[in-house]
Amino acid sequence: MNAPLPTARHARPCPTRRPGSQRGMAVIGALVVVAAAAIVAAAILERQALLVDTLTVERDRTDAEWILRGGLDWSRVILLNDARRNAVTRKNAVWAQPIVGLEIATPDGMRTAYFSGQIEDEQGKYNIWRLAEQGVVRPRELAVLRHLLATLGMQASLARAVADRVAESQGGPGHPQAAPGLRTLADLAGLDGMSAEIMATLSGYLTVLPQKTPINVNTASAEVLSAGLPGLELAHARELAGQRDRGQWFNSGDDFFRRLGKPAAPGGHPISVRSEWFRVTGQVSIHDTPVTMQALLHRQGDDPPAIRWLGG
Repeated sequence: MNAPLPTARHARPCPTRRPGSQRGMAVIGALVVVAAAAIVAAAILERQALLVDTLTVERDRTDAEWILRGGLDWSRVILLNDARRNAVTRKNAVWAQPIVGLEIATPDGMRTAYFSGQIEDEQGKYNIWRLAEQGVVRPRELAVLRHLLATLGMQASLARAVADRVAESQGGPGHPQAAPGLRTLADLAGLDGMSAEIMATLSGYLTVLPQKTPINVNTASAEVLSAGLPGLELAHARELAGQRDRGQWFNSGDDFFRRLGKPAAPGGHPISVRSEWFRVTGQVSIHDTPVTMQALLHRQGDDPPAIRWLGG
């Protein structure tokens, strides 16, 4: 008897994706690719924009620095002409007139810059370099600074801190230099009692010059004159300064003491009617990017003033 033949199993058909589902996956994949490309493109554009901004700022800064150097050269010419034309240094001279918001073109002629600047007679201020000599504080000059600070309503104890700092920056026989040299009043930051507000006030009355200098009685404030000249009361100093500023300039030291009504007191601060040291400050703004520059100029004889230091 024949065995029954095995029955054949029916193979299951392979599952197939629906055409609609395949199209959906393709769309999603394309969207993912597009999104990734958009992110990469945005990142590239952001970097390019940042690079453009950086290059623009650097270009503006470079142009501003060139304009400031031009302003500095102009200041040197103005001071040289003043020395040749005027026997005395006065506050109403051309050099003393500040410039505020002068509109000028950039070197490429494509943009507008705004320039402000001024020249200050540093010999119209008290030179703190006189406070010490070869690293030793000078008591007489310390008394001058204490007097000046008291007149300005500041603590006299600050005078000793400033004098010690000057002495430490000088050094001398038996007194090695113990602190960095001083260039501006900003180098006094950190002294006890020397706040930013006090330093800003003192900038109109104190200076740092690399050698002993006389006070110019034609440009000094009444406070500086009263502190530097023994026996000169502040009220009398203000009266003399008022007359001077109304056009009655001092022609010489003898003229000053004659109008003062008393001879020069021994031990008083040396005076002058002509200045050799000036500070130039300038600022240029291009696209709201301000750039500043400061310089100390030394004027001697008929030579253009020399730049003793230059900073931002």
